[in-house]
Amino acid sequence: MKIEAPQENRIVVELTRADMSELDITYEEMDYSNIETRRVIWTILDRARTVLRRDIDPSEKMLIETVPTEEGGCVLYFTVLGRAIRLAGVHSGMRMRKDRASFAYTFRSLSDLTACAVRLRSVCQTPLCSDLYRIDGAYCLRVQTDLPCRSVRALLSEYGERCADGAMQSAYLREHGDLLAEGDAVEKLTIGL
Repeated sequence: MKIEAPQENRIVVELTRADMSELDITYEEMDYSNIETRRVIWTILDRARTVLRRDIDPSEKMLIETVPTEEGGCVLYFTVLGRAIRLAGVHSGMRMRKDRASFAYTFRSLSDLTACAVRLRSVCQTPLCSDLYRIDGAYCLRVQTDLPCRSVRALLSEYGERCADGAMQSAYLREHGDLLAEGDAVEKLTIGL
């Protein structure tokens, strides 16, 4: 478990697959309304108190963001929103938000892209949030998912090349690419197949 405090009001905790196993939780099970998740959060905050040698005030409003990692762990971002939020009439307490993993792959041919979309549809139980762009003569599929990243990436890698991940790639695609489908590209590519 890696614990850092890049800012006074922010703590970043990186959990490996082994850490998740030790805490007896998976990314998919994390939900702050679940008592087991709350147990894990308080265990992590107790360890953070020890490592950082400072008290973390649970009476302040705190946002907890979780992002899965490719290796099967996750990163938790704890942000204490502070006194100003409380004075504005917002009740104290913790809120948890799970971010979806986001990554993009390029495909040189429409047949590779379509074959990949068909496989994605067969593997994923729920529709993926996906955007399709045309950029520099290639197709670029950007996928957001809360499924295990490794399995989705492995499937995408069979048909395309990874171009980048995260917000920077998304911004680049929006600025320089031609948007062909937004939000449900995989579903649109597989209509009738």
